[in-house]
Amino acid sequence: MDRVGNIWPTLALLILVAALAAGCGDQRSNYEQRGDYYYRNGQYDDSLAEYLMAEKTSGASAGLLRKIGKVYVMQGDFFQAKSYFDRYFSARDSVPDEGVLLDYLQIAVERGRSGDTTTMVNALEEILAIDPSFSLGSYYFVLGDYYFALPDYRRAIAFYIRGLPLAEDEQRAGDCMFNLAESYEKLEDFFNAYLYYDQFVNLYPGQAMAEQALWHRGSCGYPLAVQMREEGDLEQAFFYLEQIISSKQPQHLVDDAWYLRGEILLDDKRPAEARQAFERVLKLNRYYYKKKIAEQARKRIEEIEFSGKQSL
Repeated sequence: MDRVGNIWPTLALLILVAALAAGCGDQRSNYEQRGDYYYRNGQYDDSLAEYLMAEKTSGASAGLLRKIGKVYVMQGDFFQAKSYFDRYFSARDSVPDEGVLLDYLQIAVERGRSGDTTTMVNALEEILAIDPSFSLGSYYFVLGDYYFALPDYRRAIAFYIRGLPLAEDEQRAGDCMFNLAESYEKLEDFFNAYLYYDQFVNLYPGQAMAEQALWHRGSCGYPLAVQMREEGDLEQAFFYLEQIISSKQPQHLVDDAWYLRGEILLDDKRPAEARQAFERVLKLNRYYYKKKIAEQARKRIEEIEFSGKQSL
């Protein structure tokens, strides 16, 4: 009898705990349901208050974390949304949710429209951090331009390359290609810079930047010609120099191109052609006044003449 009597307090306590737990569950359910109601009606501040009360009273399930993150999306608060989405993804009962990527994209679009570039970029990069294969479409150009202006040319290149095949507008594609070429040039990757400037010249001859692209193409071609000469690829060296000579761009390198052409021809045992190249340097010097290079060209001509007399 005593043993039975001792059981009753324990049972009563268990019943009370269960009732309280059920009450908390009901209370959380009520908060969450009211939050859902306010969310559906566009009352995001009220919705957030109810969801946060549900979290405070009974903890957060993955579903509740997702809802709170979504409210912050609707309020345009990227950093709070990201905080809850991070918790959502780390929760045991979360499921793969590609909708989060669209939520971040929504934030990016809205913050971009309001001029908040930093938040826009953070949201776009978070999308790629979650799913690198997600296509940002025209926003690749936005990211490319952002990092180009910093300047962070390596990151700009990465985004321009992903965006370029997706460009639908010719002007946008041209701008992207020019900035891509310039990014490589800033990094002194003259080979890739030359390729993209050359593509620009051939694909977009009518665009305003075409003359500048021609100038930069020659500017990148000259160090490539020097490199090819050092590597013994004379044909390729002649190719780069001919681009400068035929286009006359950039003007300040035309006489250098003729001089280097003469040097390469001498290396190739073609003194008569080399002399013609050095004579062109002397003619150009009347316009560009590069006394030093003219003196060097004149010296080379004298050496060729002397060598010719010696061979007689």
